[in-house]
Amino acid sequence: METGEFYTTGETARILRLSPSRVRALAASGELEAERDESGNWRFPARVVHARMPERPPREVPDPTDENKQLHERLEELQRLLGRLEGQRELQAVAESTLKESLDRERQRADALELEARQLRDELNKARQPWYLRWFSS
Repeated sequence: METGEFYTTGETARILRLSPSRVRALAASGELEAERDESGNWRFPARVVHARMPERPPREVPDPTDENKQLHERLEELQRLLGRLEGQRELQAVAESTLKESLDRERQRADALELEARQLRDELNKARQPWYLRWFSS
């Protein structure tokens, strides 16, 4: 017979959704028609494997509407999260710019106070000088 008319143990296991050891056990017990090749490996006629296919349990296919609904809910959740994060980022930017403006005003105020303090210190030092230095110095 041609090689295309037979399946190996692994191929049969994949087709019938069984483990290879279970397929070998079925072949050894005679529940699944098989023969051994010249090297001692099991060979399963394609007609037998195909005939057994309706007996396998159907795969559970998830309802596409449920999956779509879950994906849609997840998308909405992520969009809400994105909106919150963008709002937080905007608030942080406003707070940062307000703090920078406040810092600049305080620096200007500090510079003005430092200048005033220097002028007052100079006046105080002049006032502490003896009268003759105040009158005759330039």
